[in-house]
Amino acid sequence: MFSVIIPTYNRPLALKRTVSSILSLNISCEYEIVVVNDYPNIPITDLFDRRIRIIENETNLGRSGSRNAGARAAIGSILFFIDDDIEVKENLFDKYISEFEKGFSAIFSNVINVRTDGKYSFLNEFLNTRGANKQNIGDVVKSNYFTTAFCSVKKDLFDKIGGFDENFSGYGWEDPEIGLRIEKNDGKIFFFRTDKIYHYHDKTVDEWVCQIENSGGNLEYLIKKHPQFKKNIRYNLLTSALGSVCFNSLFYSVEKLKAKKIKGRFGHISYTYLFYAAVYRSLTKRKKQD
Repeated sequence: MFSVIIPTYNRPLALKRTVSSILSLNISCEYEIVVVNDYPNIPITDLFDRRIRIIENETNLGRSGSRNAGARAAIGSILFFIDDDIEVKENLFDKYISEFEKGFSAIFSNVINVRTDGKYSFLNEFLNTRGANKQNIGDVVKSNYFTTAFCSVKKDLFDKIGGFDENFSGYGWEDPEIGLRIEKNDGKIFFFRTDKIYHYHDKTVDEWVCQIENSGGNLEYLIKKHPQFKKNIRYNLLTSALGSVCFNSLFYSVEKLKAKKIKGRFGHISYTYLFYAAVYRSLTKRKKQD
């Protein structure tokens, strides 16, 4: 038996789409769905039938805390974590279970970023080429690629490593952190490529880079906890004099304007630059605060 854990925060319609997409699949294994409501001001008990277990947090715990609350309540030996803005169009659950039987400790899949209104978004096209999306199905991947929008971990290993680190608040960086701990505990991470898991992502360029700019506290905490991650994030460049030149405010503003207009190869270059420039600014903000 496995448990599907879905943390949610004030997105009842998106949540219902996520849950309905799972229930529509012909899953052969026995499973439960545990929804963790992190916004108790809006009850969601009327949205679902008795097949869904609902946990109402008394206070806002954030994504990591809500996932851990769901894991504590789960009765399955394998935990699936799925975000509340995901639509599952393929029965990967049975496929994951087969891979776990081969000795893997954690498995994850890429997601296809799409707009809710169905319109084209070059930002989403770019995001669909990053990180784990470069991997092939069946790859045993590095821990820093681990993402948690659709992932699964054996419960005994999850409990052993202490679950998600609840020191992460707001947006970003808790995904590679738990991947690093899985790897440190001799866990093998497997990647299952798919084009049937949709992530409804409506953010603009400005909203996307703003999220990254505000994630500096989480990134700084991750680097202190796992210094080896510096190499993954090109930390030496981001904290050097060269970085201050490359990621200055003028270049940053110009690339944001270009990113809204240019597509194709040069658009990808602009978005890659914006990602690292936003990370640079997030780290710079933290230094000024300290």
